[in-house]
Amino acid sequence: MKIFAIFIYLVINYGASLEDMIAAGKYTWVNESITAKNFPVEGAGIVRFESKIFHFNRGISSDDAVAAIQADDPQNPWAPAKIEHLLAYGAMNPEEQRQYPSVGLGSVAKVEGGCFVSYLYRSDAGRNLDLGWWGNDWHGGYRFLAVRKLPFAA
Repeated sequence: MKIFAIFIYLVINYGASLEDMIAAGKYTWVNESITAKNFPVEGAGIVRFESKIFHFNRGISSDDAVAAIQADDPQNPWAPAKIEHLLAYGAMNPEEQRQYPSVGLGSVAKVEGGCFVSYLYRSDAGRNLDLGWWGNDWHGGYRFLAVRKLPFAA
């Protein structure tokens, strides 16, 4: 398994709405099913997270990616990024999604009978926020964002 050692600190303001978090990213296109109803954001205050990009350099299922993320550092475990983490990452690092798609496996929404997660990618039109099916085998170009809470408040 190849893991990119990109560490970025993210600050999540849980007082902001999902719509505000999306607007901060200035995405060209957003899937209309990415709503507060489908992706509720739960938390309070301002919280800092350490984030890490995982790149497995091979096709991988959502379940296997989550297991690998959680097993990476058992003493201080990583968790798959929720939508608020992915949005903060996209807002802070807009050029990253122009290089590769990034997935947040920590928030799963039931949409039209299927389970979906959010991801960032680029298209000819620009930067996009979309949904991918949980049952996907993600191809080797995808990266997966993981987070862990820092031990002090922002």
